[in-house]
Amino acid sequence: MLTENALEKFRAFVKRNIYRARYRTGSTWREATINQVEIQSGGTVRAWLAINPGGAATVNRVELLDPAGATWAYQDVSISVTAQQTGILYWFDFTIREEEAE
Repeated sequence: MLTENALEKFRAFVKRNIYRARYRTGSTWREATINQVEIQSGGTVRAWLAINPGGAATVNRVELLDPAGATWAYQDVSISVTAQQTGILYWFDFTIREEEAE
């Protein structure tokens, strides 16, 4: 069994390696602003990011990148943004826990 100390170190590793974010509209990639990455009270690592396409668009993929620029996590989506919206808030949750195999 992993100790709580080990789980905390895994969570800190995830938090430390969420370095950049980007999103795709059509085939065009744009940078997203990471607003905050925190370890919540239940142990979930949550990364909030702002997606601001600057007009009407449909976002079809959101990615988190590590410090080397490699994709670390992604989600294929279909999020429509209207010209009247200033943007959308999107987040990734990572829950790190150990479970015994059955």
